[in-house]
Amino acid sequence: MYLFNFVPCSLAQEPSESGRYGLVDAYVNPAEATAVGATWSRIQLRWDVIQTGGASDWKPANLPDPLLDNELATGREVAAILIGTPAWATESGRSTAVPPTELWGDFIFKIANQYKGRVNRWIIWNQPDVTDPTSPNYTWDGTPEDYYILLKEAYLKIKAVDPTMQIHIAGLTAKPNQNSTEFLEQLLTVIAADPDAVNQNYFFDVVSYHVYYDPYKMTTLLPDVHNLLAQYGLQEKEIWINETNAPPSDDLLEPLNSPPVFNVSMAEQSAYIIQSHALALALGADRIAVNKLRNELSDPIPYGLLRADDSRRPAFKALQLVTTHFHNIQDATWQKIEPQNIYVVTLNQGNQTTTILWNSTRETTDFTLNSISPQAILIDEQGNQQSITALSGTHTLSLLGASCSHGDYCFIGGAPRILIEAGNARLRTDIQPVTATQPESPADSEAYTPTVIPTNIPPALPPTATLVPLSTATEVVLDTPTVLPVVTSEAPDVILPDPDIESGATLPDNDNLLTDTATPIPPVTISTILTPDRLLWLFLIGLLVFTISYGVQVVIWYRFRG
Repeated sequence: MYLFNFVPCSLAQEPSESGRYGLVDAYVNPAEATAVGATWSRIQLRWDVIQTGGASDWKPANLPDPLLDNELATGREVAAILIGTPAWATESGRSTAVPPTELWGDFIFKIANQYKGRVNRWIIWNQPDVTDPTSPNYTWDGTPEDYYILLKEAYLKIKAVDPTMQIHIAGLTAKPNQNSTEFLEQLLTVIAADPDAVNQNYFFDVVSYHVYYDPYKMTTLLPDVHNLLAQYGLQEKEIWINETNAPPSDDLLEPLNSPPVFNVSMAEQSAYIIQSHALALALGADRIAVNKLRNELSDPIPYGLLRADDSRRPAFKALQLVTTHFHNIQDATWQKIEPQNIYVVTLNQGNQTTTILWNSTRETTDFTLNSISPQAILIDEQGNQQSITALSGTHTLSLLGASCSHGDYCFIGGAPRILIEAGNARLRTDIQPVTATQPESPADSEAYTPTVIPTNIPPALPPTATLVPLSTATEVVLDTPTVLPVVTSEAPDVILPDPDIESGATLPDNDNLLTDTATPIPPVTISTILTPDRLLWLFLIGLLVFTISYGVQVVIWYRFRG
């Protein structure tokens, strides 16, 4: 018998397609942010920069208005983090100090008025759940109770300026092998004790989280957050992943400034971008942002989709695939198929279905998927497309094994494949793996079909490719399967670094640096070898060789002539 993990999910509140996929600091290169398909951006506004000199001081923000206005001109929505206590506001003089409520409230009221009409989403602080003062992620000296006061004051002041403005709980950390909802649970307990909480929407509109390196963390984090919110009757609150990425350690064009926390290849970063977005959508994340668009040469960790010189890494194309093909989602499901450890995410787009598949083991595996339509488009992680035809009502795909650059902790699966078919996802009756131990009788295996959760159906986008629907297909409604626990690789007990907080802290050393497989190289042809620049160099080199050899011959001729 095959084991299936099946989680049907509709998004808590279907965001517009123009708002789902974002970037941190998209303003550094608006043209490339638009090219990659980002339609919202996260910025940071520091209180300790704006009011450096005292309560009556008000300097320009750390993000100049022209850069913000350029962002808004592209049509991207902007979400701003408010963080950083000025030295004059507390006895400790630390930017991590808990600020006096009155001073904080005055700043919040002024900043909301200044950016009214331009910034409608406010994230109150960043990662207050990190409690180790030596961590580069440490930003908050207070307790969850202190943060509740900070959040409440910000909520009341911002809503007084504009009730339509949205208040986000600070981005919290998804911690490997730890309870990632502990801080949120403590915070909600404190908020619930406030007699004004119900009337004031619990003083927040959106929960935010950061997820790094391990895409499978989505499968435990997001259900835990949904369940916790439901306990307080807050299941309609949006959940945003406002930071995610797996920064590479093998980019020879932009070497690391210090040893990596985890060894990740550029090919694995591309795989992570697609895998993490697919799982986040299937598990109910409303919006997702990659941290970040571009590196700076001083960055201790090179997260960027662009290098410091604005050249693109392969992960840039991976995010383009997400923003291009993961759209118009009516409902989404994910499955882990054992014993092959194949992940399958299905995006039901009404008259089209997009299926994302990848292999979490080290060995390449052939996998068979029942077809929805006889013709399909198959896309790899770098955007190469091919048309495929179903055989006997199935598509068989070869899923590459994971490269596991970090060794035994193999936290990113192999290169994913994106399958696009005409027709509703409900037309697929089941998913079957192909292995040597496949049951002889179809009755020995279990067949499932997604449980469809209706949502408002958005207008259909133009089809990505011309696909022919299976005219003879009929909808099959089967029992909803039992949800089984997800088995993932065991992660080290560390808190992943957050590049928003500049620090000179030394990152953990790694004695296990492995050489990873290079990014896939296109086929070698005459046209790929004899490019114009190479022909020019060949001509110049040939001219140089000819000149030198001719000169030598002339010298010899003069010396030995009779």
